Amino acid sequence: MTERKKDKDWYMTLVTFQVSSFIPHILVVPRHTLESRSKVFEDMFSFPPPPDTEVEGSSDERPIRLDTIKADEFRSLLKVLFSGPSGPGLPLSSAEWISVLKLSQMWQFEDIQTIALDNLPYSSVKKSVVKKVALAFQYDIRHWLLPGINQLARRPQPISAEDVQVLGLDVALKVAAVRESLVVTNAGNAGSPTSTIGSPNGSPCRHSRHCLTTGDRYARSVDFTPTIKKVFGLPDQEPNGDADAAGPPED
Repeated sequence: MTERKKDKDWYMTLVTFQVSSFIPHILVVPRHTLESRSKVFEDMFSFPPPPDTEVEGSSDERPIRLDTIKADEFRSLLKVLFSGPSGPGLPLSSAEWISVLKLSQMWQFEDIQTIALDNLPYSSVKKSVVKKVALAFQYDIRHWLLPGINQLARRPQPISAEDVQVLGLDVALKVAAVRESLVVTNAGNAGSPTSTIGSPNGSPCRHSRHCLTTGDRYARSVDFTPTIKKVFGLPDQEPNGDADAAGPPED
């Protein structure tokens, strides 16, 4: 028989995964793509299997088990991994892109992580501002931090116990510190700017040197960016996100 040579580019080894422990799903994908783009999978596949043992991932009966990974999350990652150059233009939802970001960080797909971040502008995600800030810290979505924390700082409601559960105590205390940085400006001298901070309905204070009142907190037009950077230790130059898309504070 004539000697045959396996092509280095187009002879693919497939690997079998089982994801989701609730209703297990079996998926079979090319191994080369995983190990060429992920340091984690490269290291995983570099270990020689034990002797006289079926290689994990070689069949449906012997899959690589990813019980903590949801099937939809894994599918979202595979859509991007095997999309070719059209990856950035894929019609994925924001929830799918968050799944892609989560798994690309977990398994060190650095190029996929960059694509996911580029497809997650702050205004595209329809979640509460508290959840978006929590996600920003969880997955290092830096361009969400300024618009998200600004929105939390501007809203009339104080930080609640429910917010603390979502954000974590450390982040919640820092957000509270940003909110408490709101000060009353000078309003009594001719030619000086009048304050709308703390006055009912944001109307200027006309009859006192300082505007100190009880009632609703008014900070809708305040830019807390310098204080946020100081309290959270953010660099002066943040990645370009839609910082102006934070919108009004949540009611």
